[in-house]
Amino acid sequence: MTKHFRRNARATRLILAAATLFLVACSVNPATGERNFTAFMSPEDELQIGRDQHPKIIQQFGGVYNDPKITAYVDRVGQNLARVSELPELDFTFTVLDDDIVNAFALPGGFVYISRGLLGLANTEAELAGVLGHEIGHVTGRHSAQRYSQSVLAGIGTAGVSILSSVFLGTSAVGDAVGQGAGVYLQGFSREHEFEADTLGVRYLSRTGYQTEAMASFLSSLEAFSALEAKVSGLPDPASRYNIMSTHPRTGDRVTAATRAANVTPAANPKIGSREYLAAIDGVIFGDSAAEGFVRGRRFVHEPANFMFEVPQGFALFNSAQQVAARGPNDSLILFSGGNIPHRGNMESYLTRVWAKNISLADVETIDINGMEASTGRTRIRNQTGSFDARLVAIRHDPDNIYRFMFLTRPAQTAALSDELRRTTFSFRQLTAGDRARYGPWRIEMRVVRRNDTVAQLSRNMPMQGPKDEWFRVLNGMKAGEEPVPGQVVKVVVE
Repeated sequence: MTKHFRRNARATRLILAAATLFLVACSVNPATGERNFTAFMSPEDELQIGRDQHPKIIQQFGGVYNDPKITAYVDRVGQNLARVSELPELDFTFTVLDDDIVNAFALPGGFVYISRGLLGLANTEAELAGVLGHEIGHVTGRHSAQRYSQSVLAGIGTAGVSILSSVFLGTSAVGDAVGQGAGVYLQGFSREHEFEADTLGVRYLSRTGYQTEAMASFLSSLEAFSALEAKVSGLPDPASRYNIMSTHPRTGDRVTAATRAANVTPAANPKIGSREYLAAIDGVIFGDSAAEGFVRGRRFVHEPANFMFEVPQGFALFNSAQQVAARGPNDSLILFSGGNIPHRGNMESYLTRVWAKNISLADVETIDINGMEASTGRTRIRNQTGSFDARLVAIRHDPDNIYRFMFLTRPAQTAALSDELRRTTFSFRQLTAGDRARYGPWRIEMRVVRRNDTVAQLSRNMPMQGPKDEWFRVLNGMKAGEEPVPGQVVKVVVE
């Protein structure tokens, strides 16, 4: 009875303390004028976090895209928007990432990122401004501070007195936030925060004279792009790749509603900036970069690392910064990874004592793959979807680099796929001079439409897999069946 009373009294004091904290620790949002709970992340903390995470983001997303013309262009558009925001004194940093995934996001403290993949899909300066304005809205709305502070408050029930004590003693929880990986700041915001960022973005578009409908037009292009990617790959979610919609889930209706909620007066002659934008991105890399390697049909080619291999017919090949993956029939999967691995022993010792040291492998043997020492073994693994046969192959490419294949097949399909997967293993080889001349990055180039030019003619030499006319229309923001008009500047992809 006494213990129960003491627990209740302690809980009551904790609740009252939390309520007091909530009341005294709300700040006025500079963008909306509303009071928001941001007790655990001050503006100074936000800047510290942004500065700390900035180099990690660059490393995680392929590095900075090295094109001074594009860098300067994006920075100019972004700074013009930032100057009309509610935090014009904040030193915003706009970075173009060398990443082909269509993505954009912001860190606390004014660090805004946009991928070259997004630049290749957008068609006007107004669309670019709409994306940047939305990300600036997340910063000026202090959405990261709100989300983090609310998550800390929600944990008071378990962290309890220690958290509240640290607050009332004047210490800050931001040290924990700084220590977390960059990925925690890329998690999706709430629907309310997304709507608010759209509304603020429209406000900034209006203040700088841009077409306020640009957010919705870019979203339409992104939806069409994602649908075509899924169609070409045969998979609803190509290699679990994420784009801007993963962290900013929005629909056209919501963006339109946010545009109305912004309650701004559109410019009499709004800036669209189609020709200016297309001139700025002329020559931008489309798809994989040389540093990450190229997917070319069923082949993966990595020129800097000097190797290539080919996956079987019926497998869809995808590339990411962490690994290469190929999905095939009946849940079969090929995973490829590796690089600089400091192992000086033979490949059998690496396979059994390092890579698969906690796995019992059967039929371990040393093999030769095009003059390179390799070792292979097999096992069976189980996960939540059932059982898989796993074949592991480790290859010493040179004294410093080891590459690895893992082939996963359903037991009922292993025998049928065995020969094809074996051919993939032995297709791994170093590049010839002819390979280096043949494979390079794809780029977006501009064409001026002439009289009698059609989508079929303009797109016929584009190198992508799938319906080239659909790729052309998606990249140029055109509807199904629509044809370009003479004098129009359009994007094509060239090798």
